[in-house]
Amino acid sequence: MMGRSILAAGAIGVALAFPSAAQSRRAVDLEAADCSRYNMTFGDDEIGRAVKHATVPLSAKLDVEPEANGGVLIERGGSGPYSITACVGAGASTQAEAQQAADGVQLSVEGGKVRVVPGARPRNWSVHIIVEAPDGADVRTRTSNGPIGIRGVSGTFEARASNGPISLHDVSGTVSARAQNGPIDVEGSRGAFDVETSNGPISVALTGTRWDGTLDARAHNGPLSLRIPSNYQSGVEISSSSNSPWSCRASACRSGNRDWDERGARSLRVGSDPVVVRLSTVNGPVTVAER
Repeated sequence: MMGRSILAAGAIGVALAFPSAAQSRRAVDLEAADCSRYNMTFGDDEIGRAVKHATVPLSAKLDVEPEANGGVLIERGGSGPYSITACVGAGASTQAEAQQAADGVQLSVEGGKVRVVPGARPRNWSVHIIVEAPDGADVRTRTSNGPIGIRGVSGTFEARASNGPISLHDVSGTVSARAQNGPIDVEGSRGAFDVETSNGPISVALTGTRWDGTLDARAHNGPLSLRIPSNYQSGVEISSSSNSPWSCRASACRSGNRDWDERGARSLRVGSDPVVVRLSTVNGPVTVAER
């Protein structure tokens, strides 16, 4: 197992956009993911930016948890170890202070545990962690006031977000996702998904003609939205509480089996048996549309 390592930003930090002359002399780690996708601002503060990079062996079960206001993106990598990139932004009254604060943030790796450690805590700062993962990845991640994105990868994933969104695009394998006060967005055609949000919407876009595996998505006090192809073959069941308004404009709405009891739950079942996609909401509207 990998021992503890801490990588300071000063060794490999780079400015993400329009670097100053001093910043452009910083060493660039060519193995790091591209941080230019993140545009971090903190009001009228001057911004310092830095990049830090580490690798974690494939044998480790990855546990990624940034500080508050940090986000995590898990995307497909090569066949080698996990590649971890931390994209750091810090704000201060002067450029020098902001850059010093960004450089002082450290990426801590202990076994499979990935954390971000600030130096002298800056006035404003944020970190987005990019994980480039191989097939068969095993990753747990948790955020507070920050997003989680998982896309184009296969493996076992556990995602927990408080006051932030979760997006799951073209993911296969086993996925457990929970959002508190935030939305969950699912797009794909395969995997064993267990998805739940409280006080936030769930949006599901089914691709292809069938779901290979199972998808169970539940919203509490939030809207439920489904986009489904006209020729979808897998069994899909959408249900809601009796006080949930529905908007159903897909061809599946006309051909599906409705169980509509004004005194109880409402449900629509489409496709063929068995039902492998189950979507539900309590106290939220339902929208079904065609892709």
